[in-house]
Amino acid sequence: MKNNPSTHSRAFTLIELLVVIAIISVLIGILLPALGSARASARAVREQAGMAQLLVAYQMYADDNRGKLLTGFLSNDHWAAMVEDHSEPKDLRGNSVGAIAGKRYPWRLIPYLDYQFDGIYLDPTVTESLSSSLDAVNNSMHDESLQYVASLYPSFGLNSYFVGGGANGDNLPWSEAGRRIFGKMHVDKLHQVRRPSYLMSFSTARSIAEPSLLPGYGLVEGYFIVKPPHLYSTSGRQWDDVYVANTETPESNSGGVSLRHKGKGIAGMLDGHAEQWGWEDYNDMQHWSNNATKADWEVQARLP
Repeated sequence: MKNNPSTHSRAFTLIELLVVIAIISVLIGILLPALGSARASARAVREQAGMAQLLVAYQMYADDNRGKLLTGFLSNDHWAAMVEDHSEPKDLRGNSVGAIAGKRYPWRLIPYLDYQFDGIYLDPTVTESLSSSLDAVNNSMHDESLQYVASLYPSFGLNSYFVGGGANGDNLPWSEAGRRIFGKMHVDKLHQVRRPSYLMSFSTARSIAEPSLLPGYGLVEGYFIVKPPHLYSTSGRQWDDVYVANTETPESNSGGVSLRHKGKGIAGMLDGHAEQWGWEDYNDMQHWSNNATKADWEVQARLP
């Protein structure tokens, strides 16, 4: 009795298999960029939510200090006064974090975030370093070197030259001589701000890691301060003309501003909302200084 050919299942030919593989490859090629874009968008949304959380803490700090804006980097005299009245920043155990870490803004703001570090430390290497030093019982940072890392590399830098005051390494704007030459550059009270929805307090930031803290890491997506594209009329433009994503000199390239979300950064405004900005937005000095009247505005020296 002969077998009926129709009763046998038909096998795929080599050509058919190759066609199927080709179709799958094309679909993967189409889907992967979309998936990558979705992940990138999710990271931007997550970071924008972190910025919003930070802005709430920033406002709470001002409310507790009679409208005074957070200082980016404390002077020695300011720190000594805080120590004298026992108001210097402390960890969750109640121990002082010390002047080296405490002068920068993160340790003075983190209590308003209930010591939840993950909202403002989004670079994986930094968060891994921070989490390795957390006590499992009370979630308190207890290692001095990691307290220092926390003070240096938050995801968001403060626009402290013009908002709140204080910049490590440049005391000219806040010295007596600097005041005589340039006048008061920064706003330090909320009521002084003319356009709170236009003036930036924080931005996504970046820096080069200190080798002793994060050995071999290079570019870190975080820093405690961002610097403006223009500053003193005597020094000219501070930034390069073009943003470079993998630069070895983030401060001179973009003042430490990071456009890590497909060419966009996240800016937190003084009225409490956050926006995604491109290169042109960040280059507008009217977003940086309450006194700026044009995009390339600079602080003018007073004539004697």
